[in-house]
Amino acid sequence: MDRERRLETVSASRKLLVVANPYPPMVSAGTARVVRFLRHLPEHGWEPTVLTARAKGTAPCPPGVRVIRAPVPFPRRLLGGGPRSARITRWICVPDPYAAWVGPAIYEGRLLLRTERFDAVFSSSPRPSVHLVAAALAGICGLPWLADYRDPWLNYEYRTYATRFHRRAQAALESAVLRRADAVSAINRSMLDDVVGREPRLRGRAHVIPNGFDLAEAADEVVLGEGRWFVHTGRLYGRLAQTEAFLAAFAELPADTRMLFLGIEPAVIGPIVGKLGLSSRVAVRPFVPHRHSLGVQRAADALVLIAGRQRETTTSKIFEYLSSGRPVFAVAPRESAVTDLLGEVGGGVSVPPGADLAPALLAFDGAIRAGSSPPVDISALSAYDVGVLTGRLVEVLDGLVATTRRRMRS
Repeated sequence: MDRERRLETVSASRKLLVVANPYPPMVSAGTARVVRFLRHLPEHGWEPTVLTARAKGTAPCPPGVRVIRAPVPFPRRLLGGGPRSARITRWICVPDPYAAWVGPAIYEGRLLLRTERFDAVFSSSPRPSVHLVAAALAGICGLPWLADYRDPWLNYEYRTYATRFHRRAQAALESAVLRRADAVSAINRSMLDDVVGREPRLRGRAHVIPNGFDLAEAADEVVLGEGRWFVHTGRLYGRLAQTEAFLAAFAELPADTRMLFLGIEPAVIGPIVGKLGLSSRVAVRPFVPHRHSLGVQRAADALVLIAGRQRETTTSKIFEYLSSGRPVFAVAPRESAVTDLLGEVGGGVSVPPGADLAPALLAFDGAIRAGSSPPVDISALSAYDVGVLTGRLVEVLDGLVATTRRRMRS
């Protein structure tokens, strides 16, 4: 069905309840996957409604999407935020700091489902509290439910547990929730296998739906200034040791090469930059709107990805990088989703954490200067267009609806 035909069928759309947190206007990279799906679902005959938390921020909400917001009564409202709140949250909020949102979200969802017919429920984490909400609502109303993983629940590299009891509680909670899921999806095979390994019942109902890029997103026109610019956009999420190793290698590049970290506070890596004597060559700027970040990526001579040490880590940023047409230098494990992706579509090189980055970075910079940097395979990359990926999501949802209706008729 072509796009015009799809748009004609919107009035007869199937209706999808999307449970998502974070969500705009909250500023978070974690909103990108859901927001991009929302943009394209109507073209495939699905009308989404979002159930999320009340939030503040500057990120634009997708136009034309109805949003239902539930309050978050704890912990910040009672404790005032800050380090004390963070410590207490780590001890008492399971599965995540939005645990107290679960009850109000279920309440708001039940009010909605009493007055309107929906065809399916879709929840996307991180913040596994979204899966608690979706599991409850799907169970109450008998709707099929697809649980989507962008990060691991139990084995996420940046989640620490207050005690072994907390970890066991998380494991038990995830198992209980997954037993209610009709299907599960994840952004790569490694993450999906990890989930199915803990819940074998979902084997055969598990789907890889990667992150991707969306050419519908506008980008600002940006000029970075004199010199050759390497750019990293987005937060570093605790990867300071890898960042310091990268900058030590960067210091050996020709003096006309500059580095921009966009989207973090200068205090995060300022001490590292000063220690390495790179203050005149490295710029650090805080958060900017997403369209400006895309413009900066496209204005760069090269893009840097510091991907962490877990195999399954695949930030949506790598797809933005590749779609920009700029060569990518990634610090990522040899056997990782990032390294596999670059091997599949080209467009960059991947060097493992702990390796000597300097020779690889010098060779990478030399190839760019010589006009011989690794090209992107446009055909392979097109599989990660979010319009295509939304089609894959819709195939799963359509299958769940058909299965549920057959079961109800039998």
